[in-house]
Amino acid sequence: MLLKYSLHAPRNGHGDIKAFMTDFRAAFPDLKFWGTADLIAEGDYVVGQWEGGGAHTGSAFSDFLAGGLPANTGRTMHFTGTTVLKLKDGKIVEEIGLDDGVACLTQLGLLRAA
Repeated sequence: MLLKYSLHAPRNGHGDIKAFMTDFRAAFPDLKFWGTADLIAEGDYVVGQWEGGGAHTGSAFSDFLAGGLPANTGRTMHFTGTTVLKLKDGKIVEEIGLDDGVACLTQLGLLRAA
């Protein structure tokens, strides 16, 4: 499987994706995502819109392309996105998304507002 979003380097394979998700949730223990529109399905693709966020109250996190965070900054992020899932033989083989990375990184202090 391929996992690709604008905030992070692409991840490939079950082990790589699981390690990324484990680290992300350890840094943001209350991380939540929810759908904001009906899913659209066509052929082998499913598209969804979502919102998500959480507070950085956990471990250090260095996986953002714009930099990392020391442990427990207390900063909160809230952002939106769209995800395209590609299915093959009933399994997800790609998750490609576009998230509002500028808003997220600004809220976390990794980018400065203009």
